[in-house]
Amino acid sequence: MALPEVLESEAGSGSEPGAPTEPVPKARRVKAPRAARPPRQQPEPRPARPERAPEQSPALLVVGLVLSGIAVLVLGFFVYLYGLSGLSEQRAQSVLYKTFAGELGQATAPTGATSDGAPMAILAIPRLGISDLVVVEGTGAGDLTHGPGHLRSSVLPGQAGVSVVYGRVLTYGDPFAHLMRLQRGDRITVTTGQGVSTYTVESFGTNAVPPPDPTPNRLLLVTADGGILPNQATAVEVSADLSSAAQPTPASWPPTTPDEYPLAADSGALVPAVFWAQALVLVLLGGFFAARRWSRRPALLCTAPAAFALVWAVYENLSLLLPNLY
Repeated sequence: MALPEVLESEAGSGSEPGAPTEPVPKARRVKAPRAARPPRQQPEPRPARPERAPEQSPALLVVGLVLSGIAVLVLGFFVYLYGLSGLSEQRAQSVLYKTFAGELGQATAPTGATSDGAPMAILAIPRLGISDLVVVEGTGAGDLTHGPGHLRSSVLPGQAGVSVVYGRVLTYGDPFAHLMRLQRGDRITVTTGQGVSTYTVESFGTNAVPPPDPTPNRLLLVTADGGILPNQATAVEVSADLSSAAQPTPASWPPTTPDEYPLAADSGALVPAVFWAQALVLVLLGGFFAARRWSRRPALLCTAPAAFALVWAVYENLSLLLPNLY
């Protein structure tokens, strides 16, 4: 028997003869389930880049620095006028008092005309709380930075005649800030090289309407009109009569200059102010280049003291351009 026939007989031996032969189904391949993938990590968002500020031109930066410096200097000038100038006056008063006390002890205090800025009297006004206030010779703006000033063309306090004393109202210690608080009958004491003299307040007035006081021997105290900014056209005056014996009076007195009149300014202070300002600019420029080339801290330590001294000198000279009673 042939081989195909044998195989066919074996396959059909288990079924009935004549039954149709069913095909054997193929086995399906079952795929194994895949493991779940972990979720993908989202990348962290990158920080946004800061926007660059628009570049400024060097010229604009320099202009801004210059304007800021000018604003600081202007503000500092007002601080000097209403605050720091009083320190300068206090120091001058301390030195002048020691000098004049020594002259009184040696009987060398002036009894007539003397040099500008020299001490020539001590003023006391109990009503205003003023005591041991040194009066200097001269009424120019520079003289009044040291204290009240005596008008050179008038007699000394205590002598026969009208003695005139100016004083500031707002700056440099403002010795006459409350002058108009005086009342009739208040006492004023003045000590000079000729002794102690006493005055009694009598009347009040202005430079436009003088005090109605015809007494020949009297003391006239003058200052600017009160307020934050004194009226440059008005000066107030207090007249006090001499109630003690009049002292001997010299025959003549030196004339006054326009810079010594009430509310006058020292026009000669402009040139020194410009000079000191130029020196200040040079020092600041030198400090700036030194900081750029070497080290900032040593440059600052070297520049700051010189700059402060020059700023003080500029402020001092600028203040002299204001009215002398200011």
